[in-house]
Amino acid sequence: MVSRWLVSWRRNRLFRKYLVPFVAVVLLALLSNGLIEIYFAFQESKSVLAQIQREKAAAAAVRIEGFVKEIERQMGWTTQPHLALAGGLEQRRLDYLRLQRQAPPINEVAYLDAQGREQLRISRLAMDVIGSGLDRSAEPRFTETRTGRTWYGPVYFRKD
Repeated sequence: MVSRWLVSWRRNRLFRKYLVPFVAVVLLALLSNGLIEIYFAFQESKSVLAQIQREKAAAAAVRIEGFVKEIERQMGWTTQPHLALAGGLEQRRLDYLRLQRQAPPINEVAYLDAQGREQLRISRLAMDVIGSGLDRSAEPRFTETRTGRTWYGPVYFRKD
């Protein structure tokens, strides 16, 4: 049976002449189609992944913005000018201590007078300083706020 087929294969050169190129063309077409499909699927996956990352980044930005706004809201009552006149540095110190109790993310609060001299610094991590008179008039914490902008201190993680 096998030998009969082999003999038939050898005799039919015309069949072989067209079968081999036809099979090669079909395989090449299938292979190229598969490669193109893989390329486009990869590009689509990359696009979807980038979109998901953008959405997550936007959601994180909204959460961070909300966190910062809440901190600003909590700090708002300590920056009222009429409160400063009423009790002096001791009243500010008590207000800042109360602020730190109400807002755990705030580690340090400082009060600079109109000339940029540090009058009070309350910290969770260091000793409190009252009336140091340290000149901070050239630092961004003073110059930025003089122009009406809000200044945010450096962000860092404790214990690495």
